[in-house]
Amino acid sequence: MFIYRVRRRRRRAPLSPETAAEVERLRALAKKELPPRLSELAAQHGFTYNQVRIKHNRSNWGSCSDKGNINLNLNLMRLPDRLRDYVMLHELCHLKILNHSHDFHALLESVCPDHRALQRELKEYKLI
Repeated sequence: MFIYRVRRRRRRAPLSPETAAEVERLRALAKKELPPRLSELAAQHGFTYNQVRIKHNRSNWGSCSDKGNINLNLNLMRLPDRLRDYVMLHELCHLKILNHSHDFHALLESVCPDHRALQRELKEYKLI
């Protein structure tokens, strides 16, 4: 006999009107600024991707699929430019190596030599 648990999806608490307005403002700004910058970084470093989407995730700044799609968190707009670029370069590197192996970090090092310091700095920011 197998016992299993059904995972229930936690729903995000409703946002206050002020917070909802801020999220929509950030979403509009992110849709305007992030895709062109991602395209610029991809061209500069020889990456190609399929689609880019702007999300409002609680757990990550960005993600990448094996189909070449990149998701970026709208909260990136709250970060300094150098940290936004770091997140985008990190996700672009995942287009070639879909894990955090030594090879992945070597590739990230080649496109973003100060990635370790940027990663430490990014940990000082919290997603909301």
